Amino acid sequence: MTTIIIDCIIIMSLRIVDVSLATTRTILLTKGKAKTAAVLGFFEILIYTKVLTDIVTNLGQWYYLIAYALGFSFGNYIGTKIERRLAFGDVQIRMIVNPNYYHIIDELRQSKFGVTTFAGEGRDGERKMILITAKRKRVNELYGFLKKNNIDAFVSVNDITSYSGGYMISSNKKK
Repeated sequence: MTTIIIDCIIIMSLRIVDVSLATTRTILLTKGKAKTAAVLGFFEILIYTKVLTDIVTNLGQWYYLIAYALGFSFGNYIGTKIERRLAFGDVQIRMIVNPNYYHIIDELRQSKFGVTTFAGEGRDGERKMILITAKRKRVNELYGFLKKNNIDAFVSVNDITSYSGGYMISSNKKK
């Protein structure tokens, strides 16, 4: 019985690692990081093949199948958490603010955010749209800035897969 429990823990653990790698690899591919994704894919397949072999040779043992499925579920969850923490890539942030908050435009620039503004009109009158392109790692910094300063703004964030031209202050590189 102890051997079965240990085997199930090993199967589940290896499956968590394999699926976490697969999830991270897939996200890296969508971000254009093919070399890193290829390295992860190599290790992912090594682990996957080992676990699959263990399961196929023991198909009659339902508890191994449960461990395999649990590892898959937890692996998806953990893989997305890992990727969020690594925060690969760039984002485009759109903020819509009313005139009471226009002062944040200069404050954002002082915080090394590249800011472009557009005049607009909303249901309640004049508005500015603030457009920022930044590293994904800076999104929480921006949300913290808004919360700390009690800024009431509509904010949307979208991943960017590629862009060219312009200047991204946070990396000090021309793109």
